[in-house]
Amino acid sequence: MNARRPLAARGTWLAPILLIVCLAAVLPAVYLAGTVDPRGHLRNLPVGLVIEPQTGMTQVGAAESVATGIEDGAGVALAVTRMSHDDLATAIREDRVAGAVVIPADFDHSIASLLPGAVSTTVPTVTILTNAGDGGLSNGLLVATLTPVLHRAADALGDQLLDSDTATAPPAANVALLSQPFDIVSRPYEPLPDHAGMGTSAFYYSLILVLLGFIGASLVGPLVDSALGFIPSEIGPLVARRPYTAISRRSTFLGKTAILVTAAPLAAAAVQLVAALLGVTAADWITLWLYSTAVIAAIGTSALAVFAALGPGFGALVNTLFFVALAMVSSGGTVPLEATPAFFGWFSEISPFRHIIDGTRSLLYFDGDATAGLRSAWISVALGGALGFLLGLGVTTAYGRVHAFSRHPRDPVPDRITATGHRPLDHSDIKENR
Repeated sequence: MNARRPLAARGTWLAPILLIVCLAAVLPAVYLAGTVDPRGHLRNLPVGLVIEPQTGMTQVGAAESVATGIEDGAGVALAVTRMSHDDLATAIREDRVAGAVVIPADFDHSIASLLPGAVSTTVPTVTILTNAGDGGLSNGLLVATLTPVLHRAADALGDQLLDSDTATAPPAANVALLSQPFDIVSRPYEPLPDHAGMGTSAFYYSLILVLLGFIGASLVGPLVDSALGFIPSEIGPLVARRPYTAISRRSTFLGKTAILVTAAPLAAAAVQLVAALLGVTAADWITLWLYSTAVIAAIGTSALAVFAALGPGFGALVNTLFFVALAMVSSGGTVPLEATPAFFGWFSEISPFRHIIDGTRSLLYFDGDATAGLRSAWISVALGGALGFLLGLGVTTAYGRVHAFSRHPRDPVPDRITATGHRPLDHSDIKENR
């Protein structure tokens, strides 16, 4: 007979090839679109502006002039907000700003010393303070964007001071001093603890938790199915086919979820142990352990629900895109959300990864402050885990009520001899291959 070989059949190879090609187009579109041009996409990066009360009883008004120049030169890239030192301390602690510009209290007095007739001269310094907890790329974007704004403000201030007295030409020395009337320095508002990876340890710690939930679900699913005899299990050349156990989709989902949730606290403890051995520090290790356990359980349960709804093939694709690919770019963990296309900012509102990173940052960098993202992270994890569980429970219950959706193996030609001359395989024929 001229039976087509199964591996050569179009239905065997066409769908996997098309899915891989589509994935090859989607992944670079996601990762590269969100990371190739952060400065070009930068919009409304939150920045504080602190003008210290001026001393020295001068009427120069240079500090206010520079502040106005910063606000006018920020454009759409920076969202500048005037605040006091106390307000800045709160904003940094709550991770609400990427950094700040500080104009010192002696700024006007020092600028006045650069004008003709001064006995001594002092060049003032304007400081860019960075929020080190936001990571190196965020800090670099802040400094790279603010520095030219400050240079333009300095040029405008110098021209203003030179033009203020047109009766006599100022000495060349004063012209040279006023060509760049203040220096610019940058430093962290508060340095990160040791072994913080320049602000990236929170991102990678969060990524580990998400991957444990996602990959854990990918492992639990087939292992449980093989234990129930629904699919064979393979370890290298060894193949085991266990007797089939008739069990509903809902009970299978609940069993898989129970296994993953049981493993979550153990996995969270293992992550913390390795992190501690590598020098990572946290404000509260017990809270971090509870939080990590909740993240692994919530992500794993949601991933199992997607597998239950779509199956292992399409389910793996959807889980990869939602929990890893799109989630990483829209997390703000490496590239600030303000420096990504608008779509990623929208997706970050529904992506659990963004909130997970906020919570981890709070525990690793901001003393576990609830207002620094930990409170919203707990809410997001609890809500996401509950929705995932309800989705899985609802889908498996609904599928179980439709006979055509049954997972139980059925003979294609019952009680008859197949075209190949063999009797169809009965459940009693399924034995463990030793």
